Amino acid sequence: MTDSLAELENKRLVVKKDLDEAKNRRDELRDEMDRYAEERNKLNNKVKELKKTLKEMKAQKDELSARASELKSKKDKLTYELKKELDSRKSLKNSIIRDRGKQVDIKRLKKERDDLIKKQMTGVYNKKEEEEIVKKIREIDRIIKEYEKEIEKMALDDVDYKKLDEDIKIKREEVHRLQEEYQNIIKEVIAMRDAQNKVFEEMIETGGKADEIHEKYLQVQAELFKQNQKLDELFNTIREYEKIIVGMKQKQSKEKKKVKENEAKAKAEEIYERFKNGESLSTEDILILQKAGFL
Repeated sequence: MTDSLAELENKRLVVKKDLDEAKNRRDELRDEMDRYAEERNKLNNKVKELKKTLKEMKAQKDELSARASELKSKKDKLTYELKKELDSRKSLKNSIIRDRGKQVDIKRLKKERDDLIKKQMTGVYNKKEEEEIVKKIREIDRIIKEYEKEIEKMALDDVDYKKLDEDIKIKREEVHRLQEEYQNIIKEVIAMRDAQNKVFEEMIETGGKADEIHEKYLQVQAELFKQNQKLDELFNTIREYEKIIVGMKQKQSKEKKKVKENEAKAKAEEIYERFKNGESLSTEDILILQKAGFL
């Protein structure tokens, strides 16, 4: 059964309501996409900044590592030279002692002292016995210190020994300085590495959030695509209804016009018959006859 014009108008209004709701939903989806896109872009920009920071931090760490390697190389070389000079100084001191007739078996004395200390710590003695052991330890220690002080003074009287001793002191100070600087740089490298790890973790976390937001963006985009398809279908339905409604209205208009024309013609014929019968016509009757073509 063919729908009437009123039914078609009602159907068009229903579709128009659906269309308006679909337009509103489309606009909401567009706004939602814009929000997700803005949030995602901010996160991606932050990831880029963090990558840039990591690159700068790596360059700084590499520079520090290179400096640390350079310092270690210098320190190791200087330590090697210092060891050789220490051996030379020891040999020179022993030579000076032998020449001066002051050689004492320091190794034997030190061993004797160490044995007494061990004996005191591990044995069980009465007060007098322990005091005797302590007395022997102190005596040996005194002899060792006095001897070492004497031979050191004797050695320093030698020009070559004194020069070598001064050079050793300078090298020791330089080795200490290099070691201290090296350790400070290593601390900086470790701190920089820890900072890099934190930045890297932040970058991974931020990138993950950006991916999550992008996934939501794609979901809304897919929904928007379906919504646009729905809008196209509703637009097409509206156009079809409007086309049919316009056609029906035009047809009804023509039919009404034809009915009016037929009525006007019939009335004109009736007036014309009266005219032929000699009846008086009003001005309106004459205008009707003229319009119908009878006059």
